[in-house]
Amino acid sequence: MDLTLDIAGGRGLSHRLYRELRKAVLDGRLRRGEKLPSTRELAVSLAVSRNTVSDVYERLGREGYLAARHGSGTFVAEQGRESDHDARRLPLSAPKVSEWARRLSHSRSIVPAREMVHDFRPGLPDLRSFPIQIWRRLAAQNLRVLSNDVGPYGDAAGQPRLRAAIARYLAHSRAVLCGAGDVFVCNGSQQALDLIGRILVEPGTRVAIENPGYTPAASIFRAMGATILPVPVDREGLVVEQLPSDAKIVYVTPSHQFPLGVTLSLARRKALLDWAQSSRAVIIEDDYDSEFRFGGRPMESLQGLDRSGAVVYLGTFSKVLFPGLRLGYVVAPGWLQESFVAAKWITDRHTSALEQSIMADFIAGGHFGRHLRRMQRTYRERRQALVDSLDRWTSGYLSLLPSHAGLHVAAMLAERFDAEELVQRAYEAGVGVYSIASFYLGAPKPGLIFGYAGCTVPEIQEGARRLGGMLRSMAASPKARASPAGWGAL
Repeated sequence: MDLTLDIAGGRGLSHRLYRELRKAVLDGRLRRGEKLPSTRELAVSLAVSRNTVSDVYERLGREGYLAARHGSGTFVAEQGRESDHDARRLPLSAPKVSEWARRLSHSRSIVPAREMVHDFRPGLPDLRSFPIQIWRRLAAQNLRVLSNDVGPYGDAAGQPRLRAAIARYLAHSRAVLCGAGDVFVCNGSQQALDLIGRILVEPGTRVAIENPGYTPAASIFRAMGATILPVPVDREGLVVEQLPSDAKIVYVTPSHQFPLGVTLSLARRKALLDWAQSSRAVIIEDDYDSEFRFGGRPMESLQGLDRSGAVVYLGTFSKVLFPGLRLGYVVAPGWLQESFVAAKWITDRHTSALEQSIMADFIAGGHFGRHLRRMQRTYRERRQALVDSLDRWTSGYLSLLPSHAGLHVAAMLAERFDAEELVQRAYEAGVGVYSIASFYLGAPKPGLIFGYAGCTVPEIQEGARRLGGMLRSMAASPKARASPAGWGAL
């Protein structure tokens, strides 16, 4: 271990070394249980005598800062004196943070991560089925040959061959009208929202958000000073007729509404585009997991229907492949492109060149398409198992909402059931279910969200059976006897 110590000037050499080592322990630079260099190594690195180092080690040992272990060396004492670092001492007067920081919501996952077998956590694909060996091979190939695409600083807009591959994929699968020059690579859709917000939002900008909806988007825009306008969702998606006339941005998830899972109808899509054109407003279309579709007629993206340049289209590979892959993309209309690239460059220069290069090879080699086709079959089977199991075990207590795409379904709970109590009971029984309450801007409705991608069919079936037992137990309680679950006013 290299240990940098300032022993210049001041009193005698031994005292200076003692002072610096003691300070390193108290500051937390040397942590409890950490091994120190041998007396010989430290003496050589500091150009002092070995006896000087030995004397200092022995003194610090007597005082309880260090502990010698026979045959192993010298370590920072496990039960030593409390360090300044451990005490987490703060300045008496903390600096004032910005208005942006004060408006931030506390960072947290949209659903808590829990370790359990029967976990219906949304937003998590089947990591066990990802072709990791292929990904490793492509990564190794790119690491062996640090090409001009991977080594130097890259293009803030993204690698040209990845942008071209994304444009071809979107044109075929999502009817998005774009060329490679319209596609911009970023670190997931969350960064895309942040960059778009920086460009379009000023204090007081009125931003319409689905209610319930993806609350991290609302948090981003609120932190930038926007006024958030909740707009209700029903069976056909966003209720366009309730959009405020003075909204300048509307954020929507039309292909698979988050969290309810409904699809924005074609009539509503056309109405939303007409509204945006007449209001001179921007639509942010977040197409976060619509690669998987299990019924109904495929809907064109809003961007594909748009003829006025009002739609900014977002997508991500994180939900399809694995969340740790922070790789997303934006299809931007011409008026936004220059500003978006400038914002991306000033924020982090460019997205990881290595990950972009691997992803481009993954698509070009046909691996991406094959993985999607394989997982489409797997997820279809799991989704059907969930629908059938919930119908068998929870009928009368839960009402599934119509959903034909994505990797989760939602269900409304009978009004007088306590969703939070059910979530806690389920957790204690080893079943992960999640309330939709936190996704409402205002008074919530009782409901649950079920992600099924990460569970096997037997895990889904057993989880639904256990959940049904808990619902029956709660229904027997007088306070929970209620009318059947239903849509009501969502």
